[in-house]
Amino acid sequence: MLLKTVPQKLLCIVALAVLLAAGILFFITHALRLTQTGTEIAGSSPCTARADTSERLQCWEKIIQRQLEAGNLDGAFAALDAFTKQNPSELGSCHGLAHEIGEQAFRLFNQKKDFALSPKTSYCGYGFYHGFMETLVHTTNSGAQAREFCDYVDTKLKSLVADAGGACIHGIGHGAVDDVPDPALWGKPLAIVGQGLGLCERVSKNQDELFRCASGSFNALEILMDSGQYGLTPDQKDPFSICRTQPEKYKRACYTQFLVSAMLVAGNDFSRTAQFINTIPNDAYAQETLAGLAVERVRLQETDYAKTIAWCRALPGRFRISCITGFAEGFLKYGPPQTEHARAIDFCKSKFLSENERRPCFDRVLSILRNFTTAANSREICLAVEKQYQYNNCQYD
Repeated sequence: MLLKTVPQKLLCIVALAVLLAAGILFFITHALRLTQTGTEIAGSSPCTARADTSERLQCWEKIIQRQLEAGNLDGAFAALDAFTKQNPSELGSCHGLAHEIGEQAFRLFNQKKDFALSPKTSYCGYGFYHGFMETLVHTTNSGAQAREFCDYVDTKLKSLVADAGGACIHGIGHGAVDDVPDPALWGKPLAIVGQGLGLCERVSKNQDELFRCASGSFNALEILMDSGQYGLTPDQKDPFSICRTQPEKYKRACYTQFLVSAMLVAGNDFSRTAQFINTIPNDAYAQETLAGLAVERVRLQETDYAKTIAWCRALPGRFRISCITGFAEGFLKYGPPQTEHARAIDFCKSKFLSENERRPCFDRVLSILRNFTTAANSREICLAVEKQYQYNNCQYD
């Protein structure tokens, strides 16, 4: 009997040893992998040396993906932060990278894995929420679950970044439109966006939320049209034509989001795009859309202060101030995370601005700081500005 049991004990011991060795090997491999990625993030990334822009971007995508595969969202956002600092001329790609982090974050969330929201989800124009909410809506087909998550986001992060909840609501509208599996809807833009707007009506609690959600739906429709998907194409003669027939409650969302379609039709010619915008009869909608065009100058690296100011001043009178304030806002939206405000404020200080332009410039930048950082940081930034330009006595609570 003893002779029979000895091999069994040895077998158990050997099996335990193998498992222990495998565990140690996994730990060492995982640690080395994180160390390698940490080195990449810290500043010695091999991506920076690549001359080709697309190859460099793909390299950064792989670094971010490695962090996401390890379930390390903080590491992914650290890589995103490093990307913006090491590639200042490619900040327009930042939103798309944040989008990818959001997609993977939902998968972790859906698998009930550890998932901690942080203010970093505001990086790069809140692209995280586009990716997260699109994937949530497609996966669950539940407006109620989407709304519940956005309520959680707002409660969790409002004290840190004020617009997290609003960006999440925008993502619901985006996710409801950007995939059109029913061929019966193809080629019918009003029917496609109508599905998203219907969901927006159900999940929105007030008019501001309806605008944010509807803007997400029109944003997704504009992307589908501009990329020629599902039998959709932009109107080459009037890229805002679809907006003109919308009910009043949707017109603002439509005009502001179809700006990019107007830019595509105009071949990214800013002056020609401004001519399209000038056909919008409502001043408020037209001015907000023009401000968005000025934001796009920053994304496309048209950031020379003197040239931009001269361009703004050459526009029709109703656009001149919104052009200045939009350009300043562009630095907040596309600036490096945590220091977005720096160039925005530098622009508002520019010697090229008149006093009538400088004050609204500071008003716009300082009034929306809370969308990007905490109340304490906003106050500190505001107090560093000349007193005559400080917003609301620098009170952000």
